[in-house]
Amino acid sequence: MDDPQVWKTLDDLLMNGHNNVRDFLDALNEHRETLSGPMKSLLFGGMGQLVVAYNEARTELNEPRVAFGIALESMVANPQFAALMLHTINIGIDNKVEELR
Repeated sequence: MDDPQVWKTLDDLLMNGHNNVRDFLDALNEHRETLSGPMKSLLFGGMGQLVVAYNEARTELNEPRVAFGIALESMVANPQFAALMLHTINIGIDNKVEELR
């Protein structure tokens, strides 16, 4: 977390990749019905939300570390992504209960 090179490369990745991610998700959106629910949640509610929120936070002149925190909060608050996480947690709990039987 304290390595400046990590933050610099993450910043470069998310700032410079914004248009590519947007173009990819726009193209993929035409085939949305063929994607599973978890895949849609991960791509659109997860990756897409993270990149958009990060770029908005950086545009507001937040430092990369702060912008990343804002982006993570935004991603976790996204209803699609939150539903995916809840589903994943429930599967994990169900599997653990089965192991204990």
